[in-house]
Amino acid sequence: MSGEAVSVIERFNDAMKRGELSLDLIDPDVVIVDHDIPDAGDYHGYEGLRKWLEDDWGAAWESYAIEPEFVEDGADVVLSVFTIVARGKGSGIETRRRNATLNTVTAGRVSRIEYYTTEDEARAAAGLSAATEG
Repeated sequence: MSGEAVSVIERFNDAMKRGELSLDLIDPDVVIVDHDIPDAGDYHGYEGLRKWLEDDWGAAWESYAIEPEFVEDGADVVLSVFTIVARGKGSGIETRRRNATLNTVTAGRVSRIEYYTTEDEARAAAGLSAATEG
């Protein structure tokens, strides 16, 4: 990828942290693959993105916030690692979990998002070296 791709993902993450979805950073034909809910299949376009965030993944949560940690430039993708703080719908129980996405940027817009439940899973899928302990 490139510095431009990393910048796009950083801006995308900043918007998500503010609770905003910046469609100007997302390709209209974006593909989302959620490896946490594999039976759902792939999501396509803005409508697919909305379905994923609101109906499928987002349906379990009364509220959630994303805390971006870092992005890392890979050969073909940008790794984004973040913590999600979510309150369960119905239960009201708050949970924190660290997740990761592999993001493809084409012509300055996010064209593919692959969502993983752990940084290690995302790194393995992208062929990136394992995270080093701090």
